[in-house]
Amino acid sequence: MLRSVVPALRSIRLVSTPCYNAARNILFQPRSFATLSKVSNNCALPQLKNDSLINNRQILEISKNIVVVPARTVIKFSLQKGKRKSVKAVVKRFFRLHWGGWIRTKIGRHKKLWKKSPNQKRRLKQHVFCNATQNTLLDKMVTRYWKKPRYYVDDPYAPYHTREEFPVTRRKPRDIY
Repeated sequence: MLRSVVPALRSIRLVSTPCYNAARNILFQPRSFATLSKVSNNCALPQLKNDSLINNRQILEISKNIVVVPARTVIKFSLQKGKRKSVKAVVKRFFRLHWGGWIRTKIGRHKKLWKKSPNQKRRLKQHVFCNATQNTLLDKMVTRYWKKPRYYVDDPYAPYHTREEFPVTRRKPRDIY
């Protein structure tokens, strides 16, 4: 519901602005053609060309029915070479295990501890595995550097780096009783 309300509120804000501010807003937000048609009907915009897409009525009619859905993908690239950059929030909040899984801490583990029971505080100290969809998304958001296995002295995550419970990923021979 929120995704459909935000573009509507954005168009109301643009229509209520004066003509000189509307032209400036249109140049910075070219993806909302519905608001462009409303503003262009109310006042003349001298900065826009006559042969531009804004004056094309067929495109304006088609664009009124299009709803833009936001997507979380990698959008950071370096300005010098155009290479992908890692999202720093992923590097800070998540940890990648050697087999490709990601783990994170529980949400709200430092908030309002005075009102939480001891059992809840104990549970908040534990870590949680991310699901397969989140693992794929996090792999897209970091570069190859962060996907390489890292070896630390006295690593607390050492038992979780291998998956001995599955026959395909097992490295040690299984003890036969």
